[in-house]
Amino acid sequence: MTFPTPRRAWLLALAPLLTAAHAAPEERYAPAAGAPTVAAYPTPLSSDLPYDVDIPKLRALSDTPAKPNPPYTIPDDNVPTAQRLFDIFAWQSFIALNWPALPDGAPDKVKTPADNTAPRVWERFVEISEVFREDGAAPKTWKDAVEASWKNRAFWMSGMGVGMPPDEPNKPGGLHQPLLDESLQAFTGPMIDQEGKWVRYQVALNQTEFDYLVQNKLYNLEGQAAFTAKNKIEFPSNQGTTKRGATEIKMAWKQMSDKDDRSRFFIRHARVIPLSGKPFEADFGLVGMHISVRTESSPTWTWATFEQVDNTTVNDLERNSKGKPLRPNFFNVDNFVKPVNILAPKNAGPVKQYNPATGQDDGKTLYTTWDESKTTDPTQTLMVLPIPKATNNLNEQVRGLLKSMGSVFQYYELIGTQWPVDPPFPAFPNGVAAQPDGRLLPSSPESILFKIPGKVTPVHLVNTTMETFFQNGNQPAGPLAEDDRLPPGLLADPSTVFATESCAGCHFSAGACIGFKKDNNGKYLVQTIDGKNYRVPMFGKNASRGVTGNADYSWLLQLRAQSAPYEGTDVTQLTDYIIPNSQKVCPAN
Repeated sequence: MTFPTPRRAWLLALAPLLTAAHAAPEERYAPAAGAPTVAAYPTPLSSDLPYDVDIPKLRALSDTPAKPNPPYTIPDDNVPTAQRLFDIFAWQSFIALNWPALPDGAPDKVKTPADNTAPRVWERFVEISEVFREDGAAPKTWKDAVEASWKNRAFWMSGMGVGMPPDEPNKPGGLHQPLLDESLQAFTGPMIDQEGKWVRYQVALNQTEFDYLVQNKLYNLEGQAAFTAKNKIEFPSNQGTTKRGATEIKMAWKQMSDKDDRSRFFIRHARVIPLSGKPFEADFGLVGMHISVRTESSPTWTWATFEQVDNTTVNDLERNSKGKPLRPNFFNVDNFVKPVNILAPKNAGPVKQYNPATGQDDGKTLYTTWDESKTTDPTQTLMVLPIPKATNNLNEQVRGLLKSMGSVFQYYELIGTQWPVDPPFPAFPNGVAAQPDGRLLPSSPESILFKIPGKVTPVHLVNTTMETFFQNGNQPAGPLAEDDRLPPGLLADPSTVFATESCAGCHFSAGACIGFKKDNNGKYLVQTIDGKNYRVPMFGKNASRGVTGNADYSWLLQLRAQSAPYEGTDVTQLTDYIIPNSQKVCPAN
């Protein structure tokens, strides 16, 4: 008896799915009698960036079809049909943002997405390092900020890299190493491709969001504290088709190598300031793109995420432009037993831990970051939750249209789109209720299913290039529903659930600065950096949409904004105030 190789076994297992995937769309998705009509993708492809989903069609699917304006609540039976409207909105946004642009950022209607060299519409957005600047300085005007964002592409992979790069520290304007970088995934660490190169990240926003941040001085921590004391942060939604809603985009870029088929990637040249090591220049291919838009139909924002089609799986019967079988960007098909979605261990920035026995920092040494030169083992990446079949059906349609015009974007696919099914529906809090017999009543699964207001669907949605390490499957419920303010090792809800993460679920936790921490004598706690004192900020969070200093689903305010140096003398060093972690069990128990 002979056995198939691991790669062939993988294909054989997928054969029924591949057969179904290549059946005619009408054969696979023939609507049942009386079912709502499923929207077709509008043709021809358009450069027009949509303001919102198709509101008349969404209204017709709602439980209030006579209500003139969104948001709407969608009955369960109509959710799949409404999902198609949001997936179409996602694809329309992706194509319009990646359309060739004129110098003013408007789409160049003479060109098509087949032109790979022209600037794109999103390249006339503002990169976040031009919004959240060193020491909380005010941004430049929109026009100047746009120009500074993309001039020479010097900092687009490093977030907070403002001023001269760190390899030229003695020149005027030279700065220390960026406080935050774009070499790491959010809240985790580096993703490493099959060539041992790190994936890089970039975030930009549109003028609507830029203007809101600037007008309300939310670009620095002092401005946030002043604003949240009297106001609730609420980014603008679109106003029909007269004004666009706030929009953020995040992109993941893979460094190109001789082994890559460049014809399958949208490519840009960039200068990188890495997490460690010297700056360098290289060509990078787009492998992931988040698009988040605040719309009238989605007060919890609409979240769409795209990936390059070869990221984790390929059809190995297909050959690339070099005549060689395709290989995934982030999965080694020659070693199917390698553990998947594993974060590389930290190996740099050693810190001695506090030792209660001596009262000194002479305890165990822990590493706090990564050395790029030592962190080269490829991340074996697997997409735990597959793309929904209905979304794949739409992908086939749109990718076919892009292929017919010879566009490189035929090699990209929509992973999913999140939106609120029932916008007024409340969020459910995390935690447990202690019972008289000593057992616990967990808040899950409701705290996971309804972590976000609005019954957001789908519950889970990740991009494998941006949330690789959140795909844990079976895991404790507490951290998923927000254990972020408990000491390490403590869980608000220890029950087990299956989960990955979601765009909206993560961003729901985002907070803004609501003030600055003081000691028991009313003195500000400060950290001294480069000889300057910086007050320690305190951040609110979204909770259940209460007035608690939430940042309306944008992490940029908490993770990117800086403060001005504090000149006062009423200060206490942070290191003199922090306390040892002596907790062993949750206080609730």
